[in-house]
Amino acid sequence: MAGDHHGPSTLRRDPAIDRHFEMRENYEKYFRWTRKTTRQAFGLLVVIPGALLWLGYKYEGKINFEAKKRGQSIWEN
Repeated sequence: MAGDHHGPSTLRRDPAIDRHFEMRENYEKYFRWTRKTTRQAFGLLVVIPGALLWLGYKYEGKINFEAKKRGQSIWEN
């Protein structure tokens, strides 16, 4: 209906994109624990959640967002 679907493909493939997709599909073959990847994993899995947890405990009950008028502070005394 809308054209010849049996002829040669007009899609041109980029080899760099193909290599990237192949690396993403087979990352377990190429991944190695190095000093850099260990630091990144530690930071993303321990430091950031720990900092958010600490901030949550530190400011628990000190901030109130409900029914504030313009100019009123959200901080509880």
